[in-house]
Formats: sequence, structure tokens, C-alpha cells
Amino acid sequence: MNFTEVVYYIENSMRFGCRPGLERTAKLLELLGNPHKAIKTIHVAGTNGKGSTTAMLVSILTQAGYNTGMYTSPHLYKITERMTINNKEISEADFTAYAERVINTMKLMEEKGLEQPTQFEMLTAMAFLYFTEKKVDIAVIEVGLGGAYDATNVIEADLCVITSISYDHMDILGNTIEEIAREKAGIIKKNSVAVMYPQNYTKAADTIENKCMEMNAKLVKVSEKLINIKKSDEYGHVFDYINNEIEYINIKLPLIGDHQLKNAAVVLSAIIELKKLGYVIEEQHIKEGLETVKWPCRLSVVSTKPIILIDGAHNDEGVDSLKAALKKYFGTRNMIFVFGMLKDKSYGYAVKELMPIASSVIATQPISSRALSAEELAVQVREFCSDVVVKENIIEAVEKAKSMCDENSMICVCGSLYLAGSVYEYILSK
Repeated sequence: MNFTEVVYYIENSMRFGCRPGLERTAKLLELLGNPHKAIKTIHVAGTNGKGSTTAMLVSILTQAGYNTGMYTSPHLYKITERMTINNKEISEADFTAYAERVINTMKLMEEKGLEQPTQFEMLTAMAFLYFTEKKVDIAVIEVGLGGAYDATNVIEADLCVITSISYDHMDILGNTIEEIAREKAGIIKKNSVAVMYPQNYTKAADTIENKCMEMNAKLVKVSEKLINIKKSDEYGHVFDYINNEIEYINIKLPLIGDHQLKNAAVVLSAIIELKKLGYVIEEQHIKEGLETVKWPCRLSVVSTKPIILIDGAHNDEGVDSLKAALKKYFGTRNMIFVFGMLKDKSYGYAVKELMPIASSVIATQPISSRALSAEELAVQVREFCSDVVVKENIIEAVEKAKSMCDENSMICVCGSLYLAGSVYEYILSK
């Protein structure tokens, strides 16, 4: 198979979704030689911020000279984004080669009457093979969904990071914040170290603390008080990190939103723990790593004429962060929204919180079988904004928004990572 054929097979012939249990992944990896056991890893779980946190850790470790793998999901517009080494995507040739090896192993499983892995489980196995055979020094692994039963949880990470926990995927993870937190905390291993974001929900923090006690794991509780903000604008932040005798001064972070400062505090606290484990990471590596970090489609300004901000927020906490950032950095501008969501997400909350600040809205729909129709979304939006245009085609929606812009306006593309990725790819191509 060539690259196009492999991608078609993965996207059209494999099972999607989340099925509890690690047995399929463990068996697949066993038949592949257990590549995940040959690499050092950092494991990152949470509802919001895990991708940004992963990207920051990878950027710093790469600057420190470590051959650093990164596994994230979902991808924005190309499947090779999911596996990188030193921030360079896996090549199409390598992706094809590793996919074929895993597919052949899955066929062997089928011949033996074993249950077939899901799409995500297959990709996870590919990533571990890739990182092992390319001899990474360390890989930062982002959980796909949940934690305890996520395919990535076959690893024995020395360091775990738990980012912000809130309500999302409740049909799978549970209806209470304790149930969701318990699932996320499932990545914490015996005698390991866990670094925890300053949680908005006390019950989430308590659940993680109890898990650490159960696993005899060291828990590092990160406080937002570790951060002293010196400057914040639409280009990012300048801040100091002061943790007892450890001080990092005038750190630049090109990711906007106050929540990214908390994520940065988590990352720097994790770096301190890595140094205790023997990793050599100097202050200059930290500064260069954070100053050059990239994590697109999360409060990303991708154009200045006109201003176009893209954000993939799709749950309540993400919507709150987007709303706060828009008001803080762009509050004087007329806001034209290109808005589309999935029907299984909290679109009612997003509409209620975001649409009252819109001057105009172009209702569209992500490229997904789970998309809420543009027409149906428009009905919801019109309760809060009178100027609503329906454009099912995403490119037409973006161009319509651009035609409505003047020097006092900006465009905000939001509601789904599927939508964000499509627009990001289109703008890059322009």
C-alpha cells in the first residue's frame, strides 16, 4: 500500500470509538515486540490543556538536546501530525511502513480469533514502534480519551501530568467530576511522580490526591501563585516563575489565554521533577523551548489582515477560556464568528456564552458525520444574535466572514477542532 491507500484504510476500514480495556493494545504490542517498554515516557491526561502542555514539554526537551517523541490526537488536517520527533512529523514513507507492519500483525490477531484493535489503538502501536526504532530519548504521550482504559495506558511512565479536569465525554467517562477525575488519574503508576494543574473542582483534586496515595506516588500540586505576569497581549505572555529557591525570569510564551500561564506553571513544575530524575535541562533550554512552542488552533491568531483567531474549544471550560480571551485581547473589536459544532458536544452552552458578544455569525458545520447542521445551529444562534448567515461549506463561510470585515473587526473561528483544522489548512494554503 502507498500512503494514500494506508490512510484510506485507517479512516474507512477500521473501528472508531472507545472500548474499555487494554487487552487488545497489549496483545498487539506483544506481537510487535513490546516497543513501548523500550522507551522512557511522560504521560499527559486531562480534559483541557493536555495538548498545549505536551507541546511545551516537547519543545523544552528538544531544546535541551533530547531526541524527543510526541504522540497527540486528534490531528487537525493530516494524520502524520500525530507522531513527531523533535517537532518534525513522521514522513509519509515511514507512516506507511509502520502502518503496514501493524496491519499485518492485526491480521495475525484475526487469524487467531483475537478481538481486533480500534483505529486509535492501531495508531498508538505505530507511534511506539516509530519512537523505539528511531531511538528517542524520551516520548511525551498524550492520552486520547480518559486515562485508565485509554490505549496509551500500557506505558509505565516515570512522570505523569494531570491537566485541567472538567465535564466532557460524560457518556464514556462518567456523570460526576469524581468519576471523570478517577478515570484521568488512572495513568498514575506505582512509585511514580504526578504533577497536577490547579484544578477548578476541589473534588477532582481530591480524587487525584487519593489515587496518588493509593499508588504511593509523589504528588506535586501546582499553584497559579508560582506565576508572576509581567505582560499579556494578543501575542502571548511574559512572566516569571518563582518556586521557592528556583526562579525563571522573563519567560516568553506565544500562547494566549490566562489558562496557558497555568499550563506553563505545570510544565515548569514537571521540568523540575525531570531534573530530579537526572535530566539535564538548563534555564536557557526552558526559555527557548517556551518562546518557540507552537500549538495551532488553540486561541491561535493565524492572520492579522484581517485578524483571524482559530480555537478548537468544544466543552464548557474551553468556551469560558475563549470568551475570556476575546474580551481581554479583542474586546473593542466587532466580532464576526465562523461557528460550527458537533451535535454530541455542549453547543447550547457555547451558543449562550459566545453569541451575545458577536456582531455577526456565519453558521457552518465541521466535516464530520457527528456535525450539527448549519441550519440547526443558526436557529440556536438567532436567539442571541440577529445577523446570522448560513454557509454549510467551510471555505465559503470563511470567505463570507472576510468580506464582512473592516479595520474594526476580527474573525473568530470556533466550536470544533474538526472545523478549526479545516480552516487552518485553508489559511495556510493561502
